[in-house]
Amino acid sequence: MSAAGARTLRDPGGNRPPRLPACLRQLGAESIRYFLVSALALGCDLAVYAGLIAGGAMAAAAGALGYALGMLVHYALSAYWVFPDVDGTRRTAPTLVKFAATGLLGLMTTAAIIDGLTRHHIAGAFAAKGVAVVSAYLAVFMLRRSYVFAGSLRG
Repeated sequence: MSAAGARTLRDPGGNRPPRLPACLRQLGAESIRYFLVSALALGCDLAVYAGLIAGGAMAAAAGALGYALGMLVHYALSAYWVFPDVDGTRRTAPTLVKFAATGLLGLMTTAAIIDGLTRHHIAGAFAAKGVAVVSAYLAVFMLRRSYVFAGSLRG
């Protein structure tokens, strides 16, 4: 790119363009951290599940225990890293209850989307699951950001 072309990316005074608004930068950072935490929690869930299955546990029990541990890992990392309590006013028990409730809402959203898409022959099982995962993930992230951890988000 020529020097003249590079200048067009700057304002008339030759400065760099303004940065994104702070609220969008914060949303982007939270989104990345939330994605990483979700992946780690899923990994914990699957590790517990696989370990219990290998040890002879019943699949349903192993699945429930893996899910529960994954949810606790997700909560802990979300509370302390994704959405830190900057003003120190968060109460753990109510926050954990709201966190679990949004997780159940995500579960119901997933089931409803898969049911609707497959029952009406709009999509196959795996395509429907893909739509459901993305939809539920975004809905739950936004609920957790704006409701579960809202009181301590903006310091």
